[in-house]
Amino acid sequence: DSNEDKESDIKYRLELNSLLENIFLITADEEIHPYEDSPSHCVFLRDFKESLDDQTWLDMGCIEQAVFERLLLPNPKQEVVNHSPSKNTQYSAQAGESQVLQYLYQCYCRLQAVRNNGLYQKFSQELDKCESVILMNARTCLQQPDLYPTQNLHTQMVTLLEDEGSFLLAGMEDMKDIFFDKLVSQILENEDDGPLSQVFSPVLAVMATKLQTELSLLNPAVIRVIDLLSFFTRKAPLAEVFLDYSTPKDWNNGKSFEQTLMGSMLSLSCIPRNEMGPYEFFENPSSRTKQDIDAVESNIQQPLGSINDRVYQFILAIIKLSADLRHRMLKWLGKCIHANWGRTKIWSSHMPQLVNQMYSSEGFCLNLCSVMLKLCLPFSVPLSDKLLKVKPSYCQVVTADESDIKKRSVHACGLQKETTLIPAEDNSRVTPEESYNFITECFFLTHQCLYMGFHTSHEKFLKLNQELHRVQRLYQEVRSQGTSEDVEPVRSIKRQMEQGMTLYLCMKAALTEPNLLEMCMNFHLATATWLSEVAISNDPTTFSALEYPMMDQVSPVLSCVPEFIMGNVTDFTVFLQRFKDNMFQMAGNKLEHLMTLILVYMGSPQRMKNPHLRAELAETLASLLPNQGESSKGMFSWFSKEQLFTEHKLIRHLTEKLLNVFVSIEMTGQSVAFEQKFNYRRPMYLVIEHIWEIELHRQEFKKLSQVAEDHIEDTDPPLFLRFINLLINDAIFLLDEAFDFMTQIKDKQREKENGDWNNLEPQQRQENESTLRQITMLARYHNLMGRFTINTLELITREIKSIFCHNSMVDRIAGMLNYFLLHLVGPKQRNFMVKDKKEIEFSPQETVSTIAQIYLNLGDTEAFCLAVCSDGRSYSAELFPKAIHVLQKIGKHTDMISQMMELKTKIEALGKKQEEEEELYSDAPDEFLDPIMGNLMKDPVILPSSRMTVDRSVIARHILSDQSDPFNRSPLSLDMVIPNEDLRTKIEEWKRQQKYKPS
Repeated sequence: DSNEDKESDIKYRLELNSLLENIFLITADEEIHPYEDSPSHCVFLRDFKESLDDQTWLDMGCIEQAVFERLLLPNPKQEVVNHSPSKNTQYSAQAGESQVLQYLYQCYCRLQAVRNNGLYQKFSQELDKCESVILMNARTCLQQPDLYPTQNLHTQMVTLLEDEGSFLLAGMEDMKDIFFDKLVSQILENEDDGPLSQVFSPVLAVMATKLQTELSLLNPAVIRVIDLLSFFTRKAPLAEVFLDYSTPKDWNNGKSFEQTLMGSMLSLSCIPRNEMGPYEFFENPSSRTKQDIDAVESNIQQPLGSINDRVYQFILAIIKLSADLRHRMLKWLGKCIHANWGRTKIWSSHMPQLVNQMYSSEGFCLNLCSVMLKLCLPFSVPLSDKLLKVKPSYCQVVTADESDIKKRSVHACGLQKETTLIPAEDNSRVTPEESYNFITECFFLTHQCLYMGFHTSHEKFLKLNQELHRVQRLYQEVRSQGTSEDVEPVRSIKRQMEQGMTLYLCMKAALTEPNLLEMCMNFHLATATWLSEVAISNDPTTFSALEYPMMDQVSPVLSCVPEFIMGNVTDFTVFLQRFKDNMFQMAGNKLEHLMTLILVYMGSPQRMKNPHLRAELAETLASLLPNQGESSKGMFSWFSKEQLFTEHKLIRHLTEKLLNVFVSIEMTGQSVAFEQKFNYRRPMYLVIEHIWEIELHRQEFKKLSQVAEDHIEDTDPPLFLRFINLLINDAIFLLDEAFDFMTQIKDKQREKENGDWNNLEPQQRQENESTLRQITMLARYHNLMGRFTINTLELITREIKSIFCHNSMVDRIAGMLNYFLLHLVGPKQRNFMVKDKKEIEFSPQETVSTIAQIYLNLGDTEAFCLAVCSDGRSYSAELFPKAIHVLQKIGKHTDMISQMMELKTKIEALGKKQEEEEELYSDAPDEFLDPIMGNLMKDPVILPSSRMTVDRSVIARHILSDQSDPFNRSPLSLDMVIPNEDLRTKIEEWKRQQKYKPS
């Protein structure tokens, strides 16, 4: 019996020894083993063997010491013995592993393999002890790295985390995660030996160095590093270590955020961190084909999208770990956006070097936008119920301190200082909530981020675009003079052009990354539905069906909503139309939400005070117009856009809203810089041109015109009257300025051709060239806008005539047409004979044709014909024959020419009659003459404050542009004037006497 026990004991000892050798690949026996299941190669622990006296086997009493001795070996490879003839060579290559952490991890994997194969089931307690030996040693080497002075344990850990193979066996794919989870738990239980941050901060430092200095966007290792960092999202204490390590040096400095580890994950981009380079992509773009450039763009965008998706998953995982970590992560995001807010200020575009030092790079900001948009995906759906949880009062909350921020969940900074859609009234302040939900936080943080990131980059991109055009023009100008490319200044101009083009292509690739654009579009469409809802409801619980007329009551919560939220929507829509128009096709019928937003706010100063923003909505509206030729490219997109202007349930109100914003950017108190005003009106002209062709809208124009005629003498001039008055004002100003600029261009070109510039100093010559370029640009701009205005007048006068022939308007339109026709066909036309009419968008023949058509549109009305021939400044008997000659020369249809001839005859006859009358009344007493225009009054009226008597038609015309008494600037409207019946009777009596006075 004792022999059996002895044998059983020996068998147990041999099996356990074999088990331990298989796990740890160490042995206390240098001799060759006869056992089949022993490993073929082991490290012989020579010194350890001596401490065991005669024992040649490993057991549970000595394994802890044996493993420690194995770890301390300076060169284990030298101690490897081939000590078994068995076929168990599976781990032979790993026996001499010299890296401590790698070795322990391999031991752990071998231990799990033993557990999985079931051969050693009776040794479960021993296996548990082996596991604790492995984990204890792994923990010790990380907490007390000084024990292993020759080992760089933190780099080993990074390598281990990074290595996808990491000694994995089939069915053991999660081994690494399990090993490290247990290791972290061990460290947390024994933090007295060294805190978690002490263990992992050096690991994070290794990764930060990789991201900041070693890896770039297209390096596949970037994804591996970010995946590896996701290890820090597995447990809350690890995430704490990560966030501690990613704390910026200065919470108020935007650049500080980019320099953290978290910032490094966000700053991988195709846009160089510094505008001056170095550039990684699109070098020498002028020598590349379009296909080449498109391929590079696509190769950039794919990893850019993948990296941002990984960073989003990382941030979301931390947010989900605990309430405290959510607070810390949102604090980082909120403070980062606020610290970079200076990028949105006007001065920032003029000082790129300073901006580079103070704020995060363009690439970082756009990547942050992408991540924030991903957080908003659950509610980036138009009319989503989740959007109703967004509380506008969030933007007005002022938090006391960090605990208040955490308690109330308000992590966005500075929103309460932003200009809102309408100013807050003291009596209608919105009561803030006790605390705010995650959706509200994400919604406003994302809008803040988009304004700081996408909007600012878009503005920079447009400036770069303009600058590129300028440099390209300069380059072509210098080259056209036959200068070689190899001499200055051509060489430096070309270098500037190439560098600008490279930066342009880098920015375009980042701004048009497909995931970013799609998320942006869906987020803005969702925002449009939210903005339309809060315009009519304080605390909506469902989305209401909007009806007109909308309630007069304005929702007080609009006094909480920052203007930049509307700005983001308009800015992005215009960006898409310019640079990625095919995205509208993806939106399909969801575009109706943008149209709703436009109809709710564009014509409503009471819902959105800022006239600039309302004008930007008109530009957004123009972005939704179906493109010329779009129907052939994408029928669906064209159809979706076309339907917007015909099928939208509120679309019949569009005309009124459009005219409203057209006149509001002119009104007193809402003055807009002159050139900016025309920039705003340009898209409006495009919309008018489009909707005029749609019967529904044409009828709305006619209705507004009729209302204007019926109320022409109201205190507030009717909308349509103000509109056509501005059209005439604009046309006069623009064409007059254009004529002036063209005269200057002609003079400068003549000086240059005559050689007058050759004797000038180089600097003076350069200044002259610069002035000529500037005047050319201005002439082009004014010609273009003048043409838009004249074309719009022609369009409207096709079907709306009587209001133009009203006595307050008719002299102005007739005088304007005569004045321009005289300039274009009379002797002054020689002043505009510039070298290249095309360059300055000057097409005199086309303008003559349009003006002639306006004459014909209004020519059936006698009042208009009379006004044409009464205009003593520009009209003469030669005017129409000269215009007809031009029309014949440009090959206009014979119908038009014969109609012009008939009109000429009609006007001449009326003119003759008019002349006779004027002759008759030429010696009228001064009291019968209008003091402003000097003509005989027909309907004298007294101005209430200055008591001056003027002709009604003259003062009516004045009031359209200026609601004040011209003699003393007192407020004045047409309904305030007092008919001077006595004087009128006197004038009529005098005229009757003149007619029958014997000659």
